[in-house]
Amino acid sequence: MVQGRGLFSSNVSFDPVTADLLSDAFKGAWQRVQTSGYRLARPGYADMMREVMAKHIANLAEHGERDKRVLRDSAFHFFTANYKA
Repeated sequence: MVQGRGLFSSNVSFDPVTADLLSDAFKGAWQRVQTSGYRLARPGYADMMREVMAKHIANLAEHGERDKRVLRDSAFHFFTANYKA
């Protein structure tokens, strides 16, 4: 088991396969945000918004979610529903 690192810092450890899954889900969600034209994806906001999305994905994974599509879509919808720009 590996401890979540970087954007996925957490008190929960994820095995390498799950860590890769979370990373892929995050990348997909962030790419959707960037291509959607949201102002909050711009450099002045991006680091904070990326952290929010990563924490959302990690929280879902901590509660057992392992479907990359569900993780990606939930993070994107969480972002768009809670961070209007």
